[in-house]
Amino acid sequence: MQPITMKQTVLSSLIIALGLVLTCPAAAEPSKISAAKIDATAARVMDTYSVPGMVVGIVEGDEMVFAGSYGVQEINQPQPVTDKTLFKIASVTKNFTTAALALLVDQGKLNWDDPVIDHIPEFRVQDPWITRNFTVRDLLIHKSGLGLGAGDLMFWPTPNDFSREDILRGLRYLPMEGGFRTRYAYDNILYVIAGELAERVTGQRWETFVEENLMRPLGMEYCFAGPVPEPYKNYLAQPHGWLDEQPQVVRRDFADDYLTSAPAGGIRCSLRAMTKWMKMHNARGAYVDKNGEQQQLISARQHAEMWSPQTIMNVGSRAYEWDNTHFAAYGLGWRMHDVDGLLRIHHTGTLHGMNAYLSFFPELDVAFLVMLNRSHSDARTAMMQTLIKAYTDAPERDWLAVVQEWREQVSQRRAASFTEPETQTVTDKIANRVVGEYIDPWFGQVSVTWDGEHLRWTSHRSARMAGELFHIEGDTFAARWDDRTHHADAFVRFTSSLRGEIDGMIMAPIDPDADWSFNFDDLKFTKQDVTD
Repeated sequence: MQPITMKQTVLSSLIIALGLVLTCPAAAEPSKISAAKIDATAARVMDTYSVPGMVVGIVEGDEMVFAGSYGVQEINQPQPVTDKTLFKIASVTKNFTTAALALLVDQGKLNWDDPVIDHIPEFRVQDPWITRNFTVRDLLIHKSGLGLGAGDLMFWPTPNDFSREDILRGLRYLPMEGGFRTRYAYDNILYVIAGELAERVTGQRWETFVEENLMRPLGMEYCFAGPVPEPYKNYLAQPHGWLDEQPQVVRRDFADDYLTSAPAGGIRCSLRAMTKWMKMHNARGAYVDKNGEQQQLISARQHAEMWSPQTIMNVGSRAYEWDNTHFAAYGLGWRMHDVDGLLRIHHTGTLHGMNAYLSFFPELDVAFLVMLNRSHSDARTAMMQTLIKAYTDAPERDWLAVVQEWREQVSQRRAASFTEPETQTVTDKIANRVVGEYIDPWFGQVSVTWDGEHLRWTSHRSARMAGELFHIEGDTFAARWDDRTHHADAFVRFTSSLRGEIDGMIMAPIDPDADWSFNFDDLKFTKQDVTD
């Protein structure tokens, strides 16, 4: 097969007119959808959702049949997105972490059902029996008993000064109210510990092990689990959000640091590299090395284990209506469900300013990838649905219009059920009752301070978690974060002793649809005495 065409679409409503088209010799088109339709859909999606840059890839078997690169790496800057551009793939990283553990299982250094404490002796959860019986598999399948997003505030939002050791220590204080191995509740914290597990077994940082044992054998040059080397930083896509009615970079990515959360969502990767990851999975763990020899990166047995259902998930009405879905499950770093009678293995990735989506249809031997430098899950969904539905031979639908209609319905239901709380002026008497130092056993210390005009809530360990408290009633306040890109303001209720003295603080998101990584519900602050 000839090299594919690389395409550059420039949206006049959003991006500087580059007047640039990147091309290579033409190739055969995908078997089920035309390149022209993909380009047109990408242009509409980017224009509708103000997406600065996006890539789209399709791999059939071991052939990359489509690779589209659109827009720019950063708004108002001329650097175009290409197949080398590095996007944060967020939680798509999780299947790299499980692949790393699969390698160790193949090597006889680990078993999926080993107790975690056999490899990390200080591992603890709240319940001693669960601690003793908690396995490597339990780290990966989202039914540990932890709540949705438990512990995410120890590594989100960045920057903060929590280490993986802090996360390991903090785990024992997180509530386990869901029932061990009983129901699905997505978490990130246990994937961070899975990365620590790989480090304990190999003696290498998780980042180094993944790069040397997964990425490099596959020739994934433009892909990094750790800091991005200087020569590659010119290819960084910057994360974008919507603030003050304008798309903008939400927090510049310098890619210099080792991220505490990396095993859960820290990889930066390009379309060029990800297509090699896709080919390997299409081949059930096999690949062709640089000498043209067939190699087995992950055994077929362990690859099948990763793609086997482990945790039953609910099937929502949207999945049933759109995809005729009857079952959904989580495997080892992968979601899976049926789409129009075909098995789909997939995972999404969501970070502030970045979205990714990777899907496989094993029965069709085809894989799809969408990555964009904009916070908008509807954009990736509309693009992915357009691709996969062409291959499932579903009736023709305008998936951008379908997604927009669905979002409008969701927004209408939300508007009917949710209103912002009314707040009052904070007085000296009210403020002086609650000022002080508070500590949570896993999140650490926060200060509540009063300068005569502003009542402030400030975390000592998470720099971007700071904001002003507005009075609602009694000892209940609304925290409005200084960083308005959080979109996760919180109720703050100060608790009191039987004598009526403030002795602690609890929190909850104001918006029930706020990002669940702001897991305020798990915080239980105790007020510190001035002598503490």
